[in-house]
Amino acid sequence: MFGWNHDYEYVGVTPGLTPADGTGEVRRVKGRKEWAGEAAVQFAPPKGVSAALAGTVVDGKVDPRDIGAMMIDLSLRGWFRIDKKDDSWLFVQNEFPRDDIITQVEADFLNALFPPGVKYVGLEQMKRQLRGPLRHITDSLYRETMERGWYERDPRSKGFLGLAGRSPRTAEGTAVRIQTLGFRKYIATAEAKQIKYEEAAGLFSRYLPYAMIFGLTERWAAVIGDVAKAAQLEGYGNIMGGLASDPFFWMFFGDDIAYLGIEAIGGLADLLGDGAGLFDLGDMAGGLGDVFGSVGDAIGDIAGDIFDF
Repeated sequence: MFGWNHDYEYVGVTPGLTPADGTGEVRRVKGRKEWAGEAAVQFAPPKGVSAALAGTVVDGKVDPRDIGAMMIDLSLRGWFRIDKKDDSWLFVQNEFPRDDIITQVEADFLNALFPPGVKYVGLEQMKRQLRGPLRHITDSLYRETMERGWYERDPRSKGFLGLAGRSPRTAEGTAVRIQTLGFRKYIATAEAKQIKYEEAAGLFSRYLPYAMIFGLTERWAAVIGDVAKAAQLEGYGNIMGGLASDPFFWMFFGDDIAYLGIEAIGGLADLLGDGAGLFDLGDMAGGLGDVFGSVGDAIGDIAGDIFDF
């Protein structure tokens, strides 16, 4: 009503950019509470912005999808792996990856998953260990959005005289949000023919957590799957490298996690149909999706009393 919760934006620069000197005239976003224009395509996420933070700045809240993307991101970066144990799964801590820098909130998550002296943890134990720390991790993500200058107050703050609403984004926060929306457009529209074979595996890993927060995991997996199939047809073999034999790669082609359908498994099964013998896809098709559906459900269950849907 009074415009108190309308975001700010920079004046005189292309939406998503910031003034060259880091300062500039700002104003309230006109017409709506947040910028609603057409974002230009961005071929990479905002520099230095993790998937969990990107998900938070886009909608102004931390939700289970953001936390799940953080977990996936950390594993893909080599901080821990997932092993099969009987009918369940085991999270196993790796040696600290070289040359990978983690943020404080990521360190908090890893410390919650692997407390001092703990090198592996089962699915049920993970649920127990994360239930308490998840609230702190959530608070830390909100705090980081303020420390980065995207919000002047906690995004959960109420408005003038306690009226319902949210804390507005700063002009910097609006710029990062627009960049993130531009990257979402890339994930939503990318075509296999635009991706070089030698880049496919790296792009899949780096961008998968972002596809998760955008709700575009199935599409991103299908695009990379098409790249890999085309490469195989042209005689390049398995361009996905070690990912192709990594359960964390194949879990995204099950029917539970990240809204994927079972048909996605069939789409990528052809990649290794040359008798490479890396694994029996038939055995893994249902299992990995079910298990990581359970992991996703676990995050949602734990977060149920924290997030306001």
